[in-house]
This record gives sequence, structure tokens and C-alpha cells, in this order.
Amino acid sequence: MKKLLVAVALTLSVAACAEGSKSSWQQNYGKTFYEPDPGTAAVYIIRDDPGTDTTPIYVTMGRQQVVSLTGQSWTRLNLPPSFYDFRAYGTQGSTELVVTVNAGQSRFFLAAPKAPDGAELLELSQGDGRRLVRKGQVVANTY
Repeated sequence: MKKLLVAVALTLSVAACAEGSKSSWQQNYGKTFYEPDPGTAAVYIIRDDPGTDTTPIYVTMGRQQVVSLTGQSWTRLNLPPSFYDFRAYGTQGSTELVVTVNAGQSRFFLAAPKAPDGAELLELSQGDGRRLVRKGQVVANTY
């Protein structure tokens, strides 16, 4: 009985130590947010609640269209470390954003309308990006 009690106490103390070694975002967001795949970066492209304007925002990487976002939605790209040229397109205009990603990184970009009839990509903090991903619906991408 004493051995069982000691084993339970040791197990609980190890679990308590493991909880203390988590980073602040892991403690805030729990286990349900996935880390990037080994050797890649996770790039999230997100559209927040568009209200009544559900005009699609198209996002390309290089010359390849990767996603079209109409409502409150997001997509994830698993990319090898490199630099990437992203463009967000509205009905009339576009903006370019060149980013460099490293293995193990998670980056979050907001695709937002830009007057008049254009679109832009804005980088979000980890906390804001994760919050918006949790609110939205996943959309398949072509990459």
C-alpha cells in the first residue's frame, strides 16, 4: 500500500513539473492548437467576420492561387523554410507581402478588404491569430 501511495505521489509531482515547463501560449491555448509539421512552418491565412461584404478575397503565393476566402474562415499552409511572395486580391486591386518563414514557426496573416475594392494581408500576433482561427471555419487550399 505504501509503494502504491509513493508511486501516485511521484506521478502527480512529475505531472505538476511538466505543466510548469509549458510556454505561456501553450498554457493559454491548451493542447488543441497544432504545432507546425517537422521541418516546416505553419502559415495561417485568415479572414475575420466580413459582415455583409462577402466579396471573395483571393490569395496567391507566387503565381499560384492558394485560397479564396469569403466568410469567417482560414486555411493553413505547411511550407518549407524560405521566403514567399503572397498577394491578396479584391475585385479591383491587390497588395503584395513578402515573408520569410523558418522551420517550427507559426505565422498568422489576416486577409482584409482594402478600399477601394482591393485586399491586403496583415500579420497578426500569435494570440490574435489563434483566436481568429478558433472562431472561423477551415477552407481547403490548393497548395
